Amino acid sequence: MTLGGKFVSTFPIFYILLVLSWLYKMFSHFEWYDFIVLVSIVYLLPLILHRIHFFFFPFSDGYWVLSEKKYNPWWATHMFQYPFIAIPWLESLIHFIPGLYSAWLRAWGSKIGKDVFWTPRIEIVDRGLMEVGDKVIFGHISGFCSHMVADIDGKPALVIKKIIIGDKVFIGADTQMGPGADIPPKTKLKPKTRIYWRGEWP
Repeated sequence: MTLGGKFVSTFPIFYILLVLSWLYKMFSHFEWYDFIVLVSIVYLLPLILHRIHFFFFPFSDGYWVLSEKKYNPWWATHMFQYPFIAIPWLESLIHFIPGLYSAWLRAWGSKIGKDVFWTPRIEIVDRGLMEVGDKVIFGHISGFCSHMVADIDGKPALVIKKIIIGDKVFIGADTQMGPGADIPPKTKLKPKTRIYWRGEWP
């Protein structure tokens, strides 16, 4: 891992310490704006850092050989999303406001259509690597991950491919999709469907 990769790996512990410090401040001497600042730290700080980093280090579909000493910009955005992966109920709260979860994913860089229904316990690991059409229904405890480690030319590599879901797709409960999943419009997936990357590249 490069020096930049090691540095950005410290974000999760910095995030936790910052949240705990602000909570301590709130309980010690509460001010009217404390809750607003806390929400901003929890949700907006990782998002803003991701957007700034992506502006300078953009990335898209591709793969990185893990043994090479080359900075991988995906790793930084993964670290910025780490709190929501480790503590999923933070994102579950977003579902209480209609339309906010779609806006949340768009802010991370995904393309999300209109009238998409998300169940509260859905898991999206790579929030900026989704393309979802209009009127898509996501079933309970479905999971979507746009990256994986695979063997390419005899070497372990991190593969990154967007997940694409067409208009009016119904995704059954407990469906799992990996990088490169591409679902045509009006498809109905049965519960417990598994769609993984099969090694086709490019």
